[in-house]
Amino acid sequence: MKIEGWKYYNHAAVPTCAPHEQVNLEQVKNKKIWKIDGGYPLLARWTSDYDCEENTGWWYVVKEAPFNIEEFSSKRRKNIRQSLKKCYVTQIDPLEYCDDLYYVYKAAFLKYKDADNELTFGEFRDRCQKDKKDKVEYWGGFSTEKNLLIGYMTVESHEDYVETCVAKYHPDYLKARVSDAIHFTVLEYYLNGKGKKYVSSGTRNINHITNAQQYKIDNFGFRCVYCKLHVEYNSVIKPIVYLLYPFRKVIKKMDKNVRVHQIVSVLTMEEIVRQSK
Repeated sequence: MKIEGWKYYNHAAVPTCAPHEQVNLEQVKNKKIWKIDGGYPLLARWTSDYDCEENTGWWYVVKEAPFNIEEFSSKRRKNIRQSLKKCYVTQIDPLEYCDDLYYVYKAAFLKYKDADNELTFGEFRDRCQKDKKDKVEYWGGFSTEKNLLIGYMTVESHEDYVETCVAKYHPDYLKARVSDAIHFTVLEYYLNGKGKKYVSSGTRNINHITNAQQYKIDNFGFRCVYCKLHVEYNSVIKPIVYLLYPFRKVIKKMDKNVRVHQIVSVLTMEEIVRQSK
């Protein structure tokens, strides 16, 4: 069943509205959310109270317009300008560059700790096909010296804001600062060129350990926009979550495989929800 305002993503039903907009919860209340197209959601997850002053334990990382490089320190400006000499950034067709994109994706994924959602090449190709159909925009960062794709970012452009979805950088080419080049180009293009209100880098990441969000905050003026997290479980999962919750600290110590890691992620969200009430 297609449900307006919601989509299926990673075993969950999540809203498609902007982070600052109010979520329509009618389909959650009448239980139709569990019949959403795309898969069998174990839970529905949404947020409220966007940009509240309280540290709720859940946040979006955003950069608001305008984007002005002159606001950065001289060292930061120098690093960005150097990156633009070592790399060039342009929009690319994900199907034409599928092999190169997966080369970067695979190399970057191997560096993650406790990640549990690695894609095979076939799955990655299917993702590229779906993204192209859904008009997800791909930005590729290329080594100027080797004319080789060494990083990329995917972007969903909405009416008044932009969401960066995936960013991967080949670990062998980090000295080229391709991440700096891609972030600068994307922020300049959407905030200044397209007049978007803000660029969102998504919510707090509890799936794997990464410094990506702190990097954006430290280097490109992003900030944590706190909000309240809400989770509703389907009837099968709910009693299991409630049963396991008192043992969450013990289970976290057993986080050695994909299944346990997924359970830990859900229990972490449940803890955040309870603490923010």
